[in-house]
Amino acid sequence: MDAASLPELFLTRRWIEWAAPASAIVVLAFILRRERRNARRLADRSRELERLSSELLRVNRMKSEFLANVSHELRTPLNAIVGFVDLLREGVYGELGPKQIKPVERIEASANHLRHLVDQILDLAKMAAGRLEVHREPIDLRAFLPDVVSEVESLAREKGLSLSVQVEPPASRIRCDPLHLRQILMNLLGNAIKYTRVGGVTVTGHVTPTSPADARDAAPNTWVVIEIKDTGIGIHARDHQRIFEEFEQVGAGPRGDSALRGTGLGLAISRRLAQALGGRIDLQSAPGAGSTFSLRLPAESELSVAPKQSLELAHDT
Repeated sequence: MDAASLPELFLTRRWIEWAAPASAIVVLAFILRRERRNARRLADRSRELERLSSELLRVNRMKSEFLANVSHELRTPLNAIVGFVDLLREGVYGELGPKQIKPVERIEASANHLRHLVDQILDLAKMAAGRLEVHREPIDLRAFLPDVVSEVESLAREKGLSLSVQVEPPASRIRCDPLHLRQILMNLLGNAIKYTRVGGVTVTGHVTPTSPADARDAAPNTWVVIEIKDTGIGIHARDHQRIFEEFEQVGAGPRGDSALRGTGLGLAISRRLAQALGGRIDLQSAPGAGSTFSLRLPAESELSVAPKQSLELAHDT
């Protein structure tokens, strides 16, 4: 290396020594700028999500309030219609002629069906708004279940179906809201009878411990299980979850037959009521093999699993 090239080499080395940290600073500045841009974008998205979430909550609250108000306002004229129909059938305004009886019966059936739908929508609105009241009190299932079953005996009798109730003594006492419990059971019994053509419906009550696979931190050690088992058409496994959604139905009747089609709200309401009572509803069913809906409710602390000893209260129709 000659003497003339030494200054040039020195300058090159100096440039490299200066350029390396300068390049690092430029790269670092670029990274920081990109990260700040990403942070601003994430902050904007977060604010947008919060705004959308607040808007959804507001819309959902408005929907629930609207349904509750409309349902409440519809109740008054519907009750008036049903009341006047009752007066007509009792002959308060004179005896009905042969041609008038059937139309009056149709009016009554349609009004009752509409009132039932309004009541169900009101229940859903209350549960969505968190205004469902639960009043627990001791219930003797040996008296309570036959009383509930007796309300659907006429429906079963019309179809030639049998009804039976079987309660194991350990499950005879439970602390629950009787109004909501009755509503759940009436929904389940009504569906069982509706979709059963031959055979019958059996209601059983027993106690069972929580299985290890089902154990949760908040799960009770013991359940009181009320089963409604029918010999009906059954439900395909793919529909087991769908039937518990609002306005969902499987095997509904013709659109013109509203009584057979139902409202598609009974099971949705029953599931939410069961959850409000600290329990749940399970389903075992297959096409052609009938269905078993199991209502599980927390047992009182003093209840324990005892040897099977059944008290049968048969209601054969």
